[in-house]
Amino acid sequence: MKLRRTSEKEIKSKDLLKEVSKCKPEEYENLLRQIEIEIEQSEAKEGDLLSAKIMITSRMASMRNRMYNN
Repeated sequence: MKLRRTSEKEIKSKDLLKEVSKCKPEEYENLLRQIEIEIEQSEAKEGDLLSAKIMITSRMASMRNRMYNN
């Protein structure tokens, strides 16, 4: 049985995905910039990075929506 070796990029994208779940609202913009840089630098579209970007942008939109509705 062959074991798949995890690349350094895969580990980093998984770490960013975990970071999104622990991120405080005031850190969203910085984390989003970091994710976008990683997406630009990656040769292939990584699902974890794209998922992290979607999660952050959704949370930011939700926060802004709450601010305008109050």
